[in-house]
Amino acid sequence: MIVSALTAGCTAQARSPEPVPVDRVECARCRMLISSDANGGQIVSSRDETRFYDDIGCLAADWAHHADADAFVRVAGGRWSEARSASYARLEGAMTAMGSGLTAFATIAEARAADMNGRALTFDEVVRAAGEHK
Repeated sequence: MIVSALTAGCTAQARSPEPVPVDRVECARCRMLISSDANGGQIVSSRDETRFYDDIGCLAADWAHHADADAFVRVAGGRWSEARSASYARLEGAMTAMGSGLTAFATIAEARAADMNGRALTFDEVVRAAGEHK
C-alpha cells in the first residue's frame, strides 16, 4: 500500500507539454499571438498555468523566473522534448518568431550538423545567452 501511495504521488508530480492553443494565446514573454508552435516552447508548473512561448529565445529569457518548473521545446521533426534534453543550433536564415534563430534538435549530432558554425548548444548555454541580451 505504501508503494502504491508513493507511485501515485510521483505520478501526480509528472508534468508534460500541453497542446498549444495556436492563434488563441500570446507568448508569455513578448505578448505576440502564437501562430505556430514550431521553434516554440512552454513552461509547465504544478503551481501555475502553463506558459507558452513563440520562440525558444523567449522561453530562455523567462526561464530564470521558473526554474522550479519543467521546460519543453518543439524539436525539429515536430515532437516535444524536455528543454534540457534537447540540443540547439542557430540556423542561418532561420525565421523564428522573435528572431533568435534557435532551433531545437533531439541529438547533439543533428544540432551540430544544422548549426551555421557547426556547434551544438545546451539549454544552459541558450539561457545564459538570453540573459546577456536582455
